Amino acid sequence: MASRAERIKDDRTEFRFKTPSRVMMSHTDQEGIVNNICFFIYLETGRFEYFRSLGMTLTEIKKQGVGMAMVESSCAFLSPLFFDDVIEIFARIDRFGTSSFRMQYLIYVPERNVIAARGHTVSVFTDIATRKTRPIPPFFRDKVLAFEGDGNVATA
Repeated sequence: MASRAERIKDDRTEFRFKTPSRVMMSHTDQEGIVNNICFFIYLETGRFEYFRSLGMTLTEIKKQGVGMAMVESSCAFLSPLFFDDVIEIFARIDRFGTSSFRMQYLIYVPERNVIAARGHTVSVFTDIATRKTRPIPPFFRDKVLAFEGDGNVATA
């Protein structure tokens, strides 16, 4: 496990994608603090906005006969978020397997200059008809590598 110093390290420059969001009242408790489960909503927002930025909506991906199943999700909570905080969600794909890919995330609060969370997910491509894993489709790999750069995505 990474040390606290490594988790709070400001490595936003390693991400080529970010999307803004705002903490909603429904994400908070009576004290106005975001419930930890809601951080996963922010990771999901980052994931799908990242895909959209590359011209790949989930609907478009499914039209290719493939789906994605998330098999792992993790989030380190480093600083609380509060109602109405404006946040920046950073996302990147940093590893390809044969049928899987890993995404890294960072949630940043510009007003307080703080990294609130750091997370990752692992998703596996599936054949929609059989629900069995399948290799990463070339169209997906090609778009990600064109955006991230060949040297920035590890291959397992």
